[in-house]
Amino acid sequence: MNGSRHQPGLGMLATRGAIRDAGIAIAQASRSELLVFERTLDLDLYNTQEFIDAVKRLALARPDSPVRILLSHADRRNQTGNRIVRLAQRLTSRIAIRRLADDATDRPDAFLIGDRHAYLKRPFAEGSEGVADMHGRREAHRLRADFEQMWEHAEDDMEARHLHL
Repeated sequence: MNGSRHQPGLGMLATRGAIRDAGIAIAQASRSELLVFERTLDLDLYNTQEFIDAVKRLALARPDSPVRILLSHADRRNQTGNRIVRLAQRLTSRIAIRRLADDATDRPDAFLIGDRHAYLKRPFAEGSEGVADMHGRREAHRLRADFEQMWEHAEDDMEARHLHL
């Protein structure tokens, strides 16, 4: 995160712009891990250059797949042309994308976790309300445990991993 932006603490978010800004701040501040749980990748956040630059920096800085994206409703229409998907296709060993099995897609929320202490959570993935906390270790830990459990039962998203030969 650059020095000119204020790092948010716990805050209620009421617009998609505020959600986008909080997500970018978390991605820019992340140094070891970024976890994303989304229904699809159609949210403006995942297609901004600032977010992509932060993800790329983190992915190139760490060799151990530091960026993991879990989709509950992977849809090729929403992935085609998405910058984060294209980046994942180029950095396959650094950015992993999986999708939930069809019988596990009823979870309505979405969240982003950075370095086990910062999080952005939306109770409804399609909504424009949420909460973000740059120092919310307890809630980030709870969300990370949920993420890990879902990740273990998810499968690689082959459409997102399509290689351009």
